[in-house]
Amino acid sequence: MHTPAAFMPGRSLPDELQAAMERVRAFGVTYPEGYLRTLVGTYGEQGVRYPHVLMILGQPRIHRHFFYPRALCMTGRLLDYGCGTGDNVRQLIRDGFPREQITAFDINWESISLGLDLYRDGEEMEELVVVSEIFPFGPGEFDTVYSASVIHVIAGEQEFLDYLDHACSVLRPGGIFFGSTLGLIDGAVRPPGTRGPPRILTREQLAAFLAGAGFGSPVIVRRDGVPGYVPGSRNLCIFEFSAEKQEPGPAGKRVPRTGW
Repeated sequence: MHTPAAFMPGRSLPDELQAAMERVRAFGVTYPEGYLRTLVGTYGEQGVRYPHVLMILGQPRIHRHFFYPRALCMTGRLLDYGCGTGDNVRQLIRDGFPREQITAFDINWESISLGLDLYRDGEEMEELVVVSEIFPFGPGEFDTVYSASVIHVIAGEQEFLDYLDHACSVLRPGGIFFGSTLGLIDGAVRPPGTRGPPRILTREQLAAFLAGAGFGSPVIVRRDGVPGYVPGSRNLCIFEFSAEKQEPGPAGKRVPRTGW
């Protein structure tokens, strides 16, 4: 058991659970009488490690990503790498992506279970979920890898590099890695001591890390406005990105493909 994390000033666990339930009701989910009280009891005891995850639960963002229309047209296997509550997987299914082609992966059950409790769809979703502290997939298993708000929460440098390496290795040559991460607005400097996620990259840093992991043809789009973050977020933005796994070239060097 871990110590419950703090919510934003003026907000509480019951407030955020009730707000999340209202958002999820919009997708047709119904709750029995007293369900909020049950959730407050459960999560009041065990805590919510990532309060922001609860604050955005029921607001899938994948469908606003610039690459999403193309992703829906891709028929191969898709990995949601760091699936959290599963909001984006559910959106993919609602929009017609074949559920049998989706795998949702995370390193623990905490956020996944929160999503299952709010959506009340354990039987339907658990068959899509893989949970392991060790990355369990082999080379070339997927055609698309999606990463939503994962990069900026990875504090350790080697863990971060491993994350990108796994995203690349698990893709077939020419496969697509797309997602979003918190970023610094061009030219901005993060104030010393600013609270918030540990890894906030500039556009140039994100592009360099993608290239270093073996991705070519990166597209990075800046979205301004980061609701729900701490003071100082005026320097922050969201970077949406997509990049293609390069094919191995002579002597094992990766060379970029074109035309996608």
